[in-house]
Amino acid sequence: MAENSIPQVASTVKENSPIHVEFLDETRPAVLSTEVALRFQKKHQHILRDIDRIHSQVPKIFFETNFGQSFREVSTGNGTVRKFPVYLLTRDAFSLLVMGFTGSAAVRWKLKYIEVFNSLEAAVLENRAELAREAGYQQGRDEALALPAVQAERKAGFLAGLKEGRTYRRKRDGLALLTQVLKYRAKGLNQNEVARLLGIRKQRVSDLMARARQLGVTL
Repeated sequence: MAENSIPQVASTVKENSPIHVEFLDETRPAVLSTEVALRFQKKHQHILRDIDRIHSQVPKIFFETNFGQSFREVSTGNGTVRKFPVYLLTRDAFSLLVMGFTGSAAVRWKLKYIEVFNSLEAAVLENRAELAREAGYQQGRDEALALPAVQAERKAGFLAGLKEGRTYRRKRDGLALLTQVLKYRAKGLNQNEVARLLGIRKQRVSDLMARARQLGVTL
């Protein structure tokens, strides 16, 4: 595969430059192999070589789950375009790939990526937990209406749970929404379109994107 790799030459990247994040299967934060090559001062063909080595050593299901292969079009300079392989790397794939990268700069980049993965994965988990809570509230409501003998007690419990849920939603810090906003922005939607899809104000989208930039995430 290396001979078909993107002809990328390592160049200097400022350590305060933002980290570009995409999503694998629309739910799992992932980074492009080309981005890793750029940050860690490697040629992309060498990154692909290392990924091939990992491929030969890990179970097939692990590789297919954590290394999302796709292709990018690159101009050859004579008016033609060629496609070259790239990979979207989950946290596990990234960790395996950069495990042997050494040097103080490499360590700093590893820490920056770990921080980003932690933040976005926490947002995904928070979103799932909220969906589970909302499902529980709905179930409680249905049961309250279906069982007249205990209707008053169940209804009171449902109303208390509903109030708790509303209080929680008002106080949450936006981590769950952050994942959705980043996902839609990664698909090329502008802030107005994201706001309409999520049913929130454009300013809320702007605030979440500002928070993402503070975390070192960009799209």
